[in-house]
Amino acid sequence: MSTPQTQILTGSAAEAEAGALTPRRRSTDPNYLGRLAEAARLIGEAFQGNSYAMLKLKESLTTSDFPILFGDVLDRELMAQYEQIQPLWQQFARRTVVRDFRPKKWADLLGGRGILDPVAERAPYPARGLDEAEYELTVGKYGARLPLTWEMFVNDDLDAFRSAPERLGQAARDTEDMLATKLVAGAAGPTAFFNGNGGVGTGKLTVDNLSAALTSIGSRKDSEGRPIVVTAMVLMVPPALEVAANNILQATLIRFKTTGQDMEVGNWLANKVRVVVNPWLTVVDESANVNTTWYLLPAPTIARPAVTMGFLRGYEVPDLRVKADGGNRLGGGAVPAEEGSFDDDSIQYRVRHVTGGTTLDPIAAYASNGSA
Repeated sequence: MSTPQTQILTGSAAEAEAGALTPRRRSTDPNYLGRLAEAARLIGEAFQGNSYAMLKLKESLTTSDFPILFGDVLDRELMAQYEQIQPLWQQFARRTVVRDFRPKKWADLLGGRGILDPVAERAPYPARGLDEAEYELTVGKYGARLPLTWEMFVNDDLDAFRSAPERLGQAARDTEDMLATKLVAGAAGPTAFFNGNGGVGTGKLTVDNLSAALTSIGSRKDSEGRPIVVTAMVLMVPPALEVAANNILQATLIRFKTTGQDMEVGNWLANKVRVVVNPWLTVVDESANVNTTWYLLPAPTIARPAVTMGFLRGYEVPDLRVKADGGNRLGGGAVPAEEGSFDDDSIQYRVRHVTGGTTLDPIAAYASNGSA
């Protein structure tokens, strides 16, 4: 981008191209992508304090298509930042996609899987009834605005511009993690999701209590009297229990007493349970036991996960926009958004993210507040 005028279309040519290229077509058009790369380089140099790049950036903002490039660069930066942030919720919840904002329902067909009945000679085969359990997921819309000012831009105070994609990308990921955490934890500790299995335990996080929790899950039966087989579990803990959890699961040997004797065995727990340290538990849980409460959940990769997070099809990542209400110049042509609004010279960026979650089958879940 040697000069804004030679690399960026202006006037009627730019308006014709902008009108002809939808956002989807712009994302694949080689000419547009080439100019987008040049715009990204210029913006990056300006953000890094290059005064010549800053001058070119301000000149470019007066052309009719650069605001599209500028917004597209920020949007791509937001996507890059969003995708680089590893979501916590994926370690204990499964991902799904829904078509719209209407509730999505899962029908878990029950029945027909129990042990077969003996059938005598010429006797009719016994009939079995079928039932179903229903789970419902609804996604919601979340978002925020970043109000900036034209004066901030004129004064070269671009920290807000430079950090906008990073801040909004982090906000989107944090929203997902917070919503997923709230499915199993509330202000008073573990949610009612765990009540179907006899309520919440009180044992502290120890080898014995963790083993007992796994034994409890393994001794449960489904609606047809079949055993619960879970090959992989997640031990979710607040930061205060990170050391205790890792000491248990990373130990080489486990010591225990049996029939009055001290025994040592290889740490079989390490092959079955994985630690997830969730700092959002300390935000969601306002109870006195927040730092001692621990959760056992089936890994999201198994057939019957306990938690799922949903996203709206076609809108599965955050959407970043800038408010274009600068009006039109008397000589013709729209005023770029980065020149400020018509009313008060404000420059506003907005992010929208659509997500939501729900709990599914609690049969393989366990929680203890660690109070005993």
